[in-house]
Amino acid sequence: MIEKLAAKERTDRHTTGRRSLDDLARKIRSIETSGRPTEARISSGSVAMDALLPSGGYGAGTMIEWVHGGEVGSEHSMPVRGLGSLSLAMRVAIEGMAGGKYLVLVDRHRRFYAPGWIGLGGSPDRLIVLRPDCDADAIWGMDQALRNPSVGAVVASMHRLDDRVARRLQLATEQGGGLGIFVRDAHAARRYPSWAEVQWRVRPSMPSRDWQTRWFDLELMRAGGGRSGSRLRIGLNARGQWVEYSEGMGVSHESAGALHLASELAKPARRRNGIAV
Repeated sequence: MIEKLAAKERTDRHTTGRRSLDDLARKIRSIETSGRPTEARISSGSVAMDALLPSGGYGAGTMIEWVHGGEVGSEHSMPVRGLGSLSLAMRVAIEGMAGGKYLVLVDRHRRFYAPGWIGLGGSPDRLIVLRPDCDADAIWGMDQALRNPSVGAVVASMHRLDDRVARRLQLATEQGGGLGIFVRDAHAARRYPSWAEVQWRVRPSMPSRDWQTRWFDLELMRAGGGRSGSRLRIGLNARGQWVEYSEGMGVSHESAGALHLASELAKPARRRNGIAV
């Protein structure tokens, strides 16, 4: 019994110490970013998402994390897929490319699918894909790209991210003035906290049978000056556009899809040859 109480006390001390360190890191981050111009904001492209962020968008020079995994509390939530988080990251990155800036994608595991990028509305002429052979090369490439003012956003999937590397990438992001957007799994994010100013937790969702839209349940885990703890359901349609969710939407989408299919099937076969499936 005494041993159990001692073990519990050690666990409680460790938890309290971890929380204290996290609180200290947040305070330091708040102090260091307090001098950033408030007018330098990059919209996500979504009205609902911007409403939850400080000053209605992402600050220029901000690190953002999309964390896949963990519960968001939706009965419609589906199994976690990191590629969905990558689509969200790439969609936000497009907004950072305004003014002719470039997007740098660090494709460490060679998973980039070019048609999917074009489907989101991205320009292949302003996309640079890096395929480093090791983590050290990936970090160096991210650091150099983030410091370049011609780069509007850098997107990368990250696993282990120690304090030294996270701090280095944060400083590089602030220097370049673009967006540093990282996709991480929940386990790694808990084990290796980062210096990201904004952190979203992501789970795919299916509120309707609208096959043209991919839906996501988001929870804003961290946002200095934003509405931390807020939740949002949002979709990406086949044209790479944000779809704002509203109650009862599933029925209307499902009905619209059925009516469209019925009308198409009623047409002569010659006129239906070009339908995409």
